[in-house]
Amino acid sequence: MLTVILSILAYGHDSLMLLIYYSRTLGRRYSLKITAAATGVWWVMQCACKLPVMYFADEYSMSVVMMLQCLLMGGYLFLCYGSSPAKKLLAMLLVTVTLGLAEITAILIAENIAEAGSRVLEAGSEFTVAGILLARPLAVLAYYLAFLIWRTLERVSWLKDGRQWLCVLLPLSQLFLLWYFTEVFIDGMRHFSFLTVAGALLSIFADAYMFVIFDRAREREDMEKELRLQKHLYELEQIRYHKLRESQEELERLRHDYQNYLLLLRAMPEGGHEEPEEGAKA
Repeated sequence: MLTVILSILAYGHDSLMLLIYYSRTLGRRYSLKITAAATGVWWVMQCACKLPVMYFADEYSMSVVMMLQCLLMGGYLFLCYGSSPAKKLLAMLLVTVTLGLAEITAILIAENIAEAGSRVLEAGSEFTVAGILLARPLAVLAYYLAFLIWRTLERVSWLKDGRQWLCVLLPLSQLFLLWYFTEVFIDGMRHFSFLTVAGALLSIFADAYMFVIFDRAREREDMEKELRLQKHLYELEQIRYHKLRESQEELERLRHDYQNYLLLLRAMPEGGHEEPEEGAKA
């Protein structure tokens, strides 16, 4: 019973972190109270759909469980948050992949401190309790890592150029990989290898590095646009300078002609011709 209670509390912690994460990345459609109430409904449905199957069912398909979880998450995102479908899918994939990595890491640590029972998730198993408790602080780091990747990607011009779906491909492929590893572990009770965790960790870093590259490309594009703008302004200044220079030269010519005209007027006699003397008239 303790493991079920811990699982319910763990999903409650996830619902709170998801509320914060999606509110910061996608933006809420409604007020905080309405969104929190919808998040609580998601929490109840998540627990009701997953926990009885994973803890008490004799056999179950992990693919069906994960597909149901994705459908619940998709409906929750569609109803409660804004932004485009591509951004919603990207935000969901990022947090799902980082959480998957955190859970794998918790399982690896739990295997070294407790023995697994007859099944992976077993009520009352020390392994299950250890995994749940270890996953909580790692989950906080996972949400924070997903948020940092999102913030890096948010500054990239790709999100504004109609090519948002390309950014979804890498975390989607990582999700399929983690999905397969989870199925293998659940069905065969095999241990995760170091290479599996290292590969998943490197793939998360590849997400961040890819988005950093996009961000640098955006900065380079902005610099090129700034240079083109400066060049255009310089050309306009040159045209304006030439026009002012031509106007000044024309003004100098007019001033010079006017001065010559004044000199010519001063050189002329005042009466226009000389008056004859009175003796000559007589």
